[in-house]
Amino acid sequence: MRTFIAIDVNEEVKKQASEIIEKLMRRGFGATWVSEENMHLTLFFLGEVDEQKISEIAEHLCRRVRGFPSFSFTVKGFGYFKRKMSPRVFWLGVENTDRLMKLYEELRNELSHHGFSFEEKFVPHITIGRVKYYPDKWEKLIEDIDFPPIEVAVDRFKIYSSTLTPTGPIYRVLYECQFEGGLIRYV
Repeated sequence: MRTFIAIDVNEEVKKQASEIIEKLMRRGFGATWVSEENMHLTLFFLGEVDEQKISEIAEHLCRRVRGFPSFSFTVKGFGYFKRKMSPRVFWLGVENTDRLMKLYEELRNELSHHGFSFEEKFVPHITIGRVKYYPDKWEKLIEDIDFPPIEVAVDRFKIYSSTLTPTGPIYRVLYECQFEGGLIRYV
């Protein structure tokens, strides 16, 4: 099954992100927009992993971060990744804190013991849309879009499955790892 590890964001972030999405849509941008219930900060995309292995990984990851201190990060700013001269992904910025980076490193180290490797640099962001089409002078149309700073408290991460459909992905929580409460299984 197609899986990833993520941190959920709070309702305030989801509401502000939805307002930005509505503004982009009114300005002529078309995208596969991320629904409020699917908004998250991806830590790792694991790809296709069988159920038995993901169960084992969940147990090991949770054991690895047991007692990890709760922390927060700030979501702020709006941006995009582009290919050539075209926007491809719209995102919200995430201030990378020492604790967020430490959590990422702990999980990455544990995942490496299970055969995963991650070459790319961790650039924390929250994807809000994968751009399909855009209006002329698109850069001018997004100059005034900003995202006010919002704090997100973190005391857990989740492992999701992702099923791709023509109308967008369907995410399902498989496991939740609370830093102080341990592993919760949803499968």
